[in-house]
Amino acid sequence: MLEDDTHIGELVAPYVLGALEPDEVERVEIHLIDCAECQAMVEAERRVADLLPYLADPIPVPARARRNLMNRFRTPAPQTLADAIDTRSRVVTLVTRLGWVAAMTAAVFALFLGWNSTRMQDQVSKKNSEINVLTQNQQTIAQFVSSPNGFVTSLENTGVASGAQGGVILNPTRNAALLVVEGLPKPPTGHSYVVWMVRGNEHVNAGILPVDSQGRGTLYITPREALASFDGILVTEETGTQVSNPSGTRMLAAHVGN
Repeated sequence: MLEDDTHIGELVAPYVLGALEPDEVERVEIHLIDCAECQAMVEAERRVADLLPYLADPIPVPARARRNLMNRFRTPAPQTLADAIDTRSRVVTLVTRLGWVAAMTAAVFALFLGWNSTRMQDQVSKKNSEINVLTQNQQTIAQFVSSPNGFVTSLENTGVASGAQGGVILNPTRNAALLVVEGLPKPPTGHSYVVWMVRGNEHVNAGILPVDSQGRGTLYITPREALASFDGILVTEETGTQVSNPSGTRMLAAHVGN
C-alpha cells in the first residue's frame, strides 16, 4: 500500500511495467500530480524500459535449424497412444521451460529497474543534501553581512596554489568568522588544509578546511578567545589533522587586525 506522505520509489518499476492493481495505479497517479521528483523517476524508468529491446542484436536462425523445425511440423501425427503421450510430455516440458525462461527474464528486468530506481533515489537525496548545505551557507552569510559590526577581508594567495583565492567575513558581535575559498586543489592523501588564528607568533588551530573536487571550501570559525584579539588568519597544508603549530606549506593568509 502506498503512503500519501512518502515517495513511490518502490512502486515505480511495477507501475512502468503495468503490474500494479487498479487501486495502486490510482494512488500512484494521484501522488505524481504534485511530486516532481517521482515524475522524474517514472520518466527515467520509461526511458530505460524503451531501450531494453535494443540491448542485444538479433541473431539469425541457421538454415539447417529452420529445415529441421519445419520437418518436425510436417511429421505425421503419432499413430499409437504411447507416441501421443510421449509427444504431449515433450510439449509440456517445452512449455514449462519457456515459462521458466520468461519468469527469469522478468525477474532480471525487475531487478534492473529496482536497482535503477534506488540509484535515482540516492541521487535525489544527494541533491537535496547539497541544496540544504547551500541554503544554510546563504543564511549564514546573510547574518554576517547584516551585522552592523561585521566586515570582510580578503585571503591573499602565497603563490603556491595558482588561482586560489578567498575571503573571510568577520562578525565580532557573534565572535565568529566565515572563511570561503575557491580554486584550491584537493590536498594529497594523508594531507589536509588547516586554518590558524594568528596573534603575533602564536597560532591557534581553528579547524580543518574541507575542499571539494571543484576547489571550493568553507569553514565556520568560532574561536574560544575574542576575535578582536587576533591579527591574522592563515591556511596551511599539513600532514594529518592533529597539529599544534603550522609546519607545512602556507597557502593563503589574511589580515584581520585593526
